Amino acid sequence: MRRLRTTAVVGVVLAVACTLVAVAGPAGAAHRPAPRSLRTTSADQSSLSVRWHWVRKAPGYRVRWSLHRSMAGSRRLATRQHHAQITGLAANTRYFVQVAVAARGGRGRLLSSWSHRLVRRTPPVPCPTVGDLGDPTPAVATGKSTDLRVASFNIRTMNLDSPDHPEQRWRARAGRVASLLLGAATTRSAAAVPPDVIALQEANQSYAKFATLCTNQMIDLRNRLNASGRHYEATSLAPSASVGTRILFDTARLRLETSGSILLASPSTTHPHLAWAIFQDREGGQRFFFGSVHLVPPEKPDSNTVRSAEWDQLIAHLSDPSLTQGLPVVLAGDFNSPRGGARGANLAAQIHLPQMVTAGFGDTLIGKDQDPSDPNLLVSTARALTTANAQCASFNGFRVLQTCDDQTDPATEKIAQDIDYVFATNALVVKSWELVLDLDPLKNWLGTIPSDHNLVRTTITLPPV
Repeated sequence: MRRLRTTAVVGVVLAVACTLVAVAGPAGAAHRPAPRSLRTTSADQSSLSVRWHWVRKAPGYRVRWSLHRSMAGSRRLATRQHHAQITGLAANTRYFVQVAVAARGGRGRLLSSWSHRLVRRTPPVPCPTVGDLGDPTPAVATGKSTDLRVASFNIRTMNLDSPDHPEQRWRARAGRVASLLLGAATTRSAAAVPPDVIALQEANQSYAKFATLCTNQMIDLRNRLNASGRHYEATSLAPSASVGTRILFDTARLRLETSGSILLASPSTTHPHLAWAIFQDREGGQRFFFGSVHLVPPEKPDSNTVRSAEWDQLIAHLSDPSLTQGLPVVLAGDFNSPRGGARGANLAAQIHLPQMVTAGFGDTLIGKDQDPSDPNLLVSTARALTTANAQCASFNGFRVLQTCDDQTDPATEKIAQDIDYVFATNALVVKSWELVLDLDPLKNWLGTIPSDHNLVRTTITLPPV
């Protein structure tokens, strides 16, 4: 009897032990700690590479990702490695990622809890560097002359927007800038045909200031112009191309052959680039070289020296046939150089305007035989066949009252001290030159002042080819 009871006790103990093994043993063997240190090692617009610390004796891992913190609607993949590549993602989108140990190389049941959530946003799609440039087919020469309508406008960078002057912020002015560029009638100007090519200055290239992806100040202006049914495009959309010095052109009127930019001064200088392009007129087949430039403003003790050196470089580049291909030259921009040499030692215009004529491309407003330092140059002696508001200054500094030499007798009106110029090859006929103003009888700006500069536009005749 004692032997039977001993055997029974042993049997019970063995049975209990087997039960414990059945219940606790496999579960304990199956449990693994959750993977730690989940991180991304690379990312592009459609994928994420993730990695985590290896878990001892892990037969595999399950990775899941979702658009939601709750991990609802998650997608999954299995891997035997302690890293994985997640593909098929959307650009510029936030994802939540987790990983757990799983049986059968990650395809079986979970053997651990899920790791902490990793939160990552995929990069946005790169912004385009080239827009719609229109038909690339070369135009056929017609043997007829055509008129080239040119505009130059310093539109004032958004970097200078201030809550202290809400009326000067870009969003408050942009519509007016676009309407004047498109030729809206003013108190001093009849409605005009929009320009074929525009030299822009201070067209801010930061994407951060706009909620719309891949939009900056230049692109915003382009879009506003094109909302009227036009077809403007920039020679380059790359922010690094020429910073805020840009060229917009009507792709229905001009064909872009090539373009680029040239650094005129140290990159630390405010506006050191010449943006340039070679265009062909689609109507007459004429080819010409066009440039937009913004010389350094009077911001530092050496600004006058830097500006003069920039202008020297400009003349050298425009005289180089390897750049201009010996074509007619049109150059426009903000030169920060009054004709009369105002603002202290700023004599850049007095020195370089005659040099520009000698090099072959004089100012489209004053005659090639006129002395730019003469404070009494008359509007009636202008190079352009017709002028409008040439007696008013191109820089307004957001002042309502404009600086104009309006005389009772127009024959005695003097050409104003501009700092915004349009130059053209001496042999080209300049049909018109105009400073665009919208003033009351007392010379006060009406409505929103578009910029701290006034728009300059000219019409230049390209001879037949």
